[in-house]
Amino acid sequence: MRFFDLHCDSLTECYQQGVPFEDFSGHISLRKGRIFKRWAQVFAIFVPDRLRGAAAADYLRRVLEFYHTRCAAALARNGCAALLALENGCALCGDPSQVDFLAQSRIRMASLTWNGENELGSGADCDPKRGLKPAGKETVRRLFAAGILPDVSHLNEAGFWDVAALWAAQPATRRLPFLASHSNCAAIQPHRRNLDDAQLRAIFAAGGLVGVNLYPAFLGGAGTADAVFRHISQLLALGGARHLALGSDFDGASLHKSLAGMEKMPALNQALACLGLDEATREALFWGNAARVLGNPAL
Repeated sequence: MRFFDLHCDSLTECYQQGVPFEDFSGHISLRKGRIFKRWAQVFAIFVPDRLRGAAAADYLRRVLEFYHTRCAAALARNGCAALLALENGCALCGDPSQVDFLAQSRIRMASLTWNGENELGSGADCDPKRGLKPAGKETVRRLFAAGILPDVSHLNEAGFWDVAALWAAQPATRRLPFLASHSNCAAIQPHRRNLDDAQLRAIFAAGGLVGVNLYPAFLGGAGTADAVFRHISQLLALGGARHLALGSDFDGASLHKSLAGMEKMPALNQALACLGLDEATREALFWGNAARVLGNPAL
């Protein structure tokens, strides 16, 4: 089985615990990664909402240094095609020119906010009618120009539609997509972090991805394979066969024991097959769609 995951918090956990990836054993680990024929992982650098200004920027730089000195080589040696994401644009200190630093750091996707408000815009816990600030809009323009995918998973509704409008304003010949790295379908499970049908269709129209999140509060029910199947079915019904992916939230959320770890993904694959999901769609979910959109020489 090939496995491509759009979102985990394992790097943040390693940094906070002060342990190199060889010594880390959470939902994701080097040992667990060996079960896959191929493994690509987006590691989020989560910058807490409590940090602002220089403190937020410094935090990002320290985690990046930790990754490059204590994690990257071990991941590569163990067959992981690792990609980086910024989770929370507060690390840019309201300065869109800092997108150049993200590009130099080989960050592949970036969210404008976490759940609160920052210098760029308002997150999912904020007034849904307050969109991106001028600095946020300019940051999105620069992300597109730099080849970094804007991630709307933590934005509020108005901010989402601002990103969609900025996507449409790109030259049609070189439009970069945007994505929701770890969000589910609001029609299945109403939650401020999930997306309604119109938002999902907008991501599909942009050529982006929706990473199905395994957190029970976003899935609904007990947070097991049948709930995952319901969200996938909704994405497919909306025309998302080429846009669904996995955004596990490993090491960032408490998951049902049947899904709590990358070693459980082959069993999820089999459970989805038993529920009626065909092999081609499962391959697209677990690998193909993300590999196409986030194409990388290592893949």
